[in-house]
Amino acid sequence: MKRLTVGFWIVAVALESYGTMHAMSDKARAAGKPFWRVLFSGQEFFIWHSAPGWYYPVLIGLTVFTGALTAVYVFSRD
Repeated sequence: MKRLTVGFWIVAVALESYGTMHAMSDKARAAGKPFWRVLFSGQEFFIWHSAPGWYYPVLIGLTVFTGALTAVYVFSRD
């Protein structure tokens, strides 16, 4: 159960990282700035509108499922 929980957390973090990088790449292309400048500017915190349409339902569902799985794991141990 521990391995399953850790695996789902890794997938959730990887999915969020994908969304962040995808959105920043689109934002950099639209602004005509280098990706790294957008990443380290500190001004581009709300970039999520550029994420693909499937991203939010999958991320929210995976996060809720992983949180529930973690709660079951933590509270079911003796």
